[in-house]
Amino acid sequence: VETEGPADKKMIINIVPHEECRIALLKNGQLEEIYIERASSENHVGNIYKGVVTNVEPSIQAAFVDFGIGKNGFLHISDLHPQYFGGSNGDRMENIGRKTPRRARPPIQSCLRRGQEVIVQITKEGIGTKGPTLTTYVAIPGRFLVLTSGMQGFGVSRKIENEDHRRQIRQQLNDLELIEDMGCIARTAALGRSKQELQNDLTYLTRLWRAVQKREKNDRAPCELYRESDLVIRTIRDVFTADVKQI
Repeated sequence: VETEGPADKKMIINIVPHEECRIALLKNGQLEEIYIERASSENHVGNIYKGVVTNVEPSIQAAFVDFGIGKNGFLHISDLHPQYFGGSNGDRMENIGRKTPRRARPPIQSCLRRGQEVIVQITKEGIGTKGPTLTTYVAIPGRFLVLTSGMQGFGVSRKIENEDHRRQIRQQLNDLELIEDMGCIARTAALGRSKQELQNDLTYLTRLWRAVQKREKNDRAPCELYRESDLVIRTIRDVFTADVKQI
């Protein structure tokens, strides 16, 4: 695919089926970024699962969760949403950008118990015998927006530093139709997009979230609820901008 105009940036995609995918981003003929994904090392980051707590460790304020891939994941108290705190805190929502500080969180042993089901998302792959790092702050990324569960309000990516741009995007976000108990963060790609484009992305993400909720209700734990897209789709979604003139 090629557009008219000078080739400021070029994206090269090279795939060997069942072996490796490589994507390079060139700027003025020079390599700027490169992404590699091998079939032998499957990527789970971004995937969402319904897992089961296998052990709670008060000494490290963490729990281990079986989510169905063979290695238990690591869930620290700082990544536990207030909905799991119990008592009067169990229904508490958090505002985007204002996560409950560590000192205000109850001990993990009073929040989780062995055999309890939790909805988790992988934030970091495991290394060696160490299992993946998990969070209960679940988020699904789109082209322009990120939909966040258990959060309320709108946020703007910190990568957008210009205050005028931030103010402009916030005004657009305030007009979007957001479903209950969900928050929304504008990505850098949202800059310069119309309200309708942002709403279309939000509608798409809402549909994805409804599918996750349906699987959560119907499927037995441990199970996969949502799988992040492959490297090609993720890179075009996250890296492709108007100054990329050729793929």
